[in-house]
Amino acid sequence: MPSMNDSGDATKTLDTVVTRYRRAERAASWATALFAGLVAAGLILFLPLWQGLLGAVAVLAVFRVPLFTTGGTARLRTTATPTAVRDAFSGSHPPVLILQWAIAEERTATTDGATFELSYLLGLRSITMSTTVAETPAAETDFALRVTAGDKPWGTYGVTLTDQGDETLIEIDVRSDRRFGLRGLPSWLIAQRYYDAALAAHGYTVCARDRSLSLRRR
Repeated sequence: MPSMNDSGDATKTLDTVVTRYRRAERAASWATALFAGLVAAGLILFLPLWQGLLGAVAVLAVFRVPLFTTGGTARLRTTATPTAVRDAFSGSHPPVLILQWAIAEERTATTDGATFELSYLLGLRSITMSTTVAETPAAETDFALRVTAGDKPWGTYGVTLTDQGDETLIEIDVRSDRRFGLRGLPSWLIAQRYYDAALAAHGYTVCARDRSLSLRRR
């Protein structure tokens, strides 16, 4: 398993994984948008005008309604020390957000975290993702990584580090504040496909990962 500090082949491998992820994610996003557009256009063409218009609006609205939320747990291993892992979480390369910072247009380290500038829709829109690390003395975890996107809560990652001599065990509890609709579902599924490979290229072995997708409760 490569170290987090390795360069060369490890960096090329990560770049390859991220490039494939980005291409697949963009293709899925455009395909979803095209499908929704075709369904809406079909309703307008084959139904009476007002019924078709109402149906088209309803279809487009359904694709945007935030129906889903996520959560889960993960166990990772790395040859890096607990101190190095903690620094990674509190810096501009937190492992749990590897598919975000790896495609960011700009990464900036802050006092207790980082900010990432992400663009989408072929650069027509952008969003700022920010992270902060906080101590969790009353919790069972060592610290928490809190994430916002566009100044809105995105998720919290409770992290516990265990020094096992030559390796560090990382246990992560994911509590997501993110909500997304049908149009975001293909992108989420694509991310699950490439997530483990991206972590492996960055020096982390995924021992176990339980990622849940459910309908939002409210």
